[in-house]
Amino acid sequence: MIKIPEATRKCPYCGKILTERPYWRHVEKTHPKEYASDKQTWIQLYKDYTNMGMNESTTITVISEIFNKDEDTIRSFLKNHNVL
Repeated sequence: MIKIPEATRKCPYCGKILTERPYWRHVEKTHPKEYASDKQTWIQLYKDYTNMGMNESTTITVISEIFNKDEDTIRSFLKNHNVL
């Protein structure tokens, strides 16, 4: 069983300590404009999911579905930011 650490993440837009899981839900609800346009969230999600043991392909598929973007766009962005 994977243990998720207690909330230590702050919202990058308002600074609130995020306790809601998944953390990006706060950004989606409270900062919808930023959520839709900020691809930096993809990096953190990728790191979070792979650190929990999810493989690369599945992680990219999940991010693609969350943000309604094609997988090639996600993969390209992550490669360009030296995450992959």
